[in-house]
Order: sequence, then structure tokens, then C-alpha cells
Amino acid sequence: MLLVVVIAAYLFFPGMDKSFTIPEKGFTDSADLANRVTITPMPSLRIIHGIEVPFTGKIELRQAIAGRAARDISVVNFEATGENAEKSVIKIVWENGEIEKVSPGTKNKIFSADKRAVEIIVAGYSMHERRIFRDNSRKGTLTWEIRYEPVE
Repeated sequence: MLLVVVIAAYLFFPGMDKSFTIPEKGFTDSADLANRVTITPMPSLRIIHGIEVPFTGKIELRQAIAGRAARDISVVNFEATGENAEKSVIKIVWENGEIEKVSPGTKNKIFSADKRAVEIIVAGYSMHERRIFRDNSRKGTLTWEIRYEPVE
């Protein structure tokens, strides 16, 4: 049945051109185009973040870096809540072993493009500190957003 319909359509529409071609107006040789144009791929931007991540007492959250290292790092936002939350930090360990710390309340901090980080750690601190007796853990939260370009 299907074969009859196809043959009938072919016979009733004999003026239809069965070959399709693409016009070659303004076409240039791809070899010439490759020699004249340099295409540089844009780096892939990675984002690591946490929104109001709960913790009690002390916590260290190692961030997974895509590739061997991270460069063009920017801390978009870092906030911490809890007792003595100002002791919370983002630690960035650079290739040369230097450690840089970012305190809570930081927004839009951009690091040098030449530096490469091998480790990024978000550390939270929320404790009721007592001088003589043991410190008591308190509930706190961490919020952060870090953007970077991975280095393979």
C-alpha cells in the first residue's frame, strides 16, 4: 500500500526536481580560511559554591578542583554565621606552597591570573570559647561562591 502511494506521488508530481544542491555563492576554500583565521577556544569557567551549609563547631570542606589546579580565581561571595564566625576562612594553597586566607564578608575578590591554586578549603568555626574549660560547639552556616578556570 505504501509503495503504491509513493509511486502515485512520483507520477502526479513529475515537475519536482529530485536533486537538491546548495548554491556556492561567496564560498571560500576551507584551507584558505584556516590560514587566515585563528580560533582560540574560550576557557571553561567553573563555579564551586555552597548555600547556607550547616555545621556544628569546626569544619573543613575541601573543594574539588577540575584539572590539576585553578587559576583566575575570584571569590564572588563568602559569608559565615555562628558564634565567633569571623574565625571562619577560605584557605587557598598556591603552587609555591603559600597559603592565602579570605575572611567572611568578602565579596568580589579577584586573585592574580598568574597564580595557580592546588587546593581550596572552606573552613567554618562556630564555638562558644571559654578560657579555662572546654569550648562548646555551636551551630553555624557557611555560604560561598568561587569561580575559577581549570588548569590541565
